[in-house]
Amino acid sequence: MTVNEAPSSGLTGGGNTEGPVSLTLAESIELVRGLLANGKAAAAENLLNAILEQLPDEPDALHLLGALRDMQGRSLEALPLIERSIALMPEEPGRWNDVGNVLAKINRKPDAVKAYRRSIELAGETIGAASGYNNLGRMLLTDSLIDAEAAFRRATELSPGFAYAWYNLSQTLIELGRTAEGVDACGQAIILAPHMASREHVARALVHLGHTEEAIEHYRRWLQEDPDNPVLQHHLAALTTPDTADRASDAYVEKVFDGFAASFDDKLASLEYRAPELIRDAFASVYPSAAASLDIADAGCGTGLCGPLLAPWARRLCGFDLSGGMLSKAQSRSVYTDLHKAELVAFLRDSVAAFDVIVSADTLCYFAALGDAMRASRDALRPGGHVFYTVEASDDDTQPHRLLPSGRYAHSLVHVASSASAAGLRVVAIGRVKLREEAGRPVTGWLVTLYRP
Repeated sequence: MTVNEAPSSGLTGGGNTEGPVSLTLAESIELVRGLLANGKAAAAENLLNAILEQLPDEPDALHLLGALRDMQGRSLEALPLIERSIALMPEEPGRWNDVGNVLAKINRKPDAVKAYRRSIELAGETIGAASGYNNLGRMLLTDSLIDAEAAFRRATELSPGFAYAWYNLSQTLIELGRTAEGVDACGQAIILAPHMASREHVARALVHLGHTEEAIEHYRRWLQEDPDNPVLQHHLAALTTPDTADRASDAYVEKVFDGFAASFDDKLASLEYRAPELIRDAFASVYPSAAASLDIADAGCGTGLCGPLLAPWARRLCGFDLSGGMLSKAQSRSVYTDLHKAELVAFLRDSVAAFDVIVSADTLCYFAALGDAMRASRDALRPGGHVFYTVEASDDDTQPHRLLPSGRYAHSLVHVASSASAAGLRVVAIGRVKLREEAGRPVTGWLVTLYRP
């Protein structure tokens, strides 16, 4: 998403209209700017109408009335007013920038691009050209991300304090796949204008930029206002005590994924998320014949991304998850025989010898030690059954798991294998795989196949 700044007409200053006052034209125009800056649109409009009644071709008044009409959502009325002001004073770059904004709103993109380029030309390589470059970048996004990046970058060079341009640059870099650079640019925007981003975005930017202490302090201040928020508690723990938590709390998982449900599939698609397909391929290597004969549990089913991939093998396809929002999405796929709102370990413990197969795509990354989940899986499997799951990989075998700043756990290969063995499950295969992209980098994980003798 991109951001368009306020009109460049310089609406600053103040004043009032109480009592009869004799003003020069310049004073009247300055008073209009002050009224608009203070949200007194009706008074500003009355004064502009009075000026134009006496001086119909006053260019500043025409421009300001056009800007006001545009602010009121009346862009078609704004256009001729600003165009007239340009005809009277064609060398003023701010007016070309503002007419470009109006043209963009009424879907006259080629004309808007010409207007922004004219504004930049007139302003020269000065700070006055920054708005034109920022708005030109917005127009170029659908045609050339590279050209849009160049425009946003030039805006930030001419005006280093231009938060909107930094934000637009960050989004463009992310679209180009240069996520780390994009987050850095977003960090600049947040520093300049914290109101532009949510508190969570601020925290994530601080973590990404390596400002761990600042991120911890940010979360602590936030928790003072919302002390029972499980998301804040979990992320603060990830930064301060990563080795002490047992797993993400039920409240954390439910809150995060209920809020994430609507955009979950699109977000994962943008990250090249592959866990469901990886599990399907591992599944097919063990069960090559899709005969609709297996009772399958999708543990932590989420929106049901695994469901359609496994349905050809399923006599029963049972999904369960802590998030009601996610389950609603899974229900809409119409492939599950039954869906349950339940915690993973508890549900499996209550499902003794109920399943031939258990799959879990990127759900166990919210567990620290995997022992309880493995024992519950063994109990829920029939003899000869299999477990297929993915988790994020840790290469540090000196510790079984570690809590990442993302709030997920990474697990060592030793822990993955030993927790299965201790639960009475045999390791069929453990492979290193790429699960998705994150911050422009691949996230590696373990694809695990287990067997109950």
